[in-house]
Amino acid sequence: MKKYGFVASGGGYRSFYTEGALVWLHKNDIPVVHLTSTSSGCNIVLDYLMWDAAKEDLPPVLTKTLRLSFKDAFDVLANFLGLRPSLLPNGAYLLKVDKKRCRKSLLLDDANRRTTLLHRLASARWDIVASNLTMRRAEYFDANEILAKADESSLDRFMDVFLAGITTIPYFAAINMNDAYFVEGGYIDNVPLRTLFEDPNVEEIIAVDFTDRDYHSDIEKIYGRNPLMLVPNSIDMNLLVTDIQMNLAGIGILHQARFINRFIQAAGRSSMEIDGRTYHYKPIHVLRPHNLKSMTVALGDSSLQKEYFELGQKEVKVLF
Repeated sequence: MKKYGFVASGGGYRSFYTEGALVWLHKNDIPVVHLTSTSSGCNIVLDYLMWDAAKEDLPPVLTKTLRLSFKDAFDVLANFLGLRPSLLPNGAYLLKVDKKRCRKSLLLDDANRRTTLLHRLASARWDIVASNLTMRRAEYFDANEILAKADESSLDRFMDVFLAGITTIPYFAAINMNDAYFVEGGYIDNVPLRTLFEDPNVEEIIAVDFTDRDYHSDIEKIYGRNPLMLVPNSIDMNLLVTDIQMNLAGIGILHQARFINRFIQAAGRSSMEIDGRTYHYKPIHVLRPHNLKSMTVALGDSSLQKEYFELGQKEVKVLF
């Protein structure tokens, strides 16, 4: 059986499509030995890695999502964002992190969940990608290394990295680590592939790409609305701008990845060193769902989570 690397891109509600794919792979004994994630993909990977598949049919947060009682809807939203509102926002952002409450909402205070997470990390690597605003570059954080001891200091460090990986401005305050400001990796790289190409244990790569979105219709719909709809129009346009900023760059990243593969093949080699890094040839399988919504704050769209999860299971199956 081939060993796979998996890219969990950011995508709001669309990331439940990603979890559908991961759950199907796990239930069908397809080995995923290395995961990379950014933005909402981090929430999905964490939920997936805390899943005790021998005792549970689905990952814990996903279970609440599909059950979706009134209370569950708020719990899922809290877990998905990993954030809590600040009592006194200063105008620079809407929400700020309460790290302790966030850690609890992510189930990291549950000793059994932590044990499961560490057990899963023993057989799979996980890199969280964030954008370093101070240095203007993407940074990959090795979750396995951070959680090697699983003590309070390690968990605190993990929370900083995790929150850096999911934080979108100006909705949330940027995360300060080591005198540098971080936001989610999607601003620079929403399809983080580099460490998968560098990992010799990964034979093939599965990447989720959410760029197949009808932005033309989205813009026309907003432009054509009644001017009296100023507030909802502004909200929708801001969400669309964020979606465009995060996702369209992924098209170029995937083109570059395929170019590296072709370059290695043309040289008649299985790997090549480029700028001091060794890249191994790996087939890339891209899951590209059509026109999924990214909305993450409207409870009226909560049923989309289940639809996208089921779609992810259906479409990843085609690869095998």
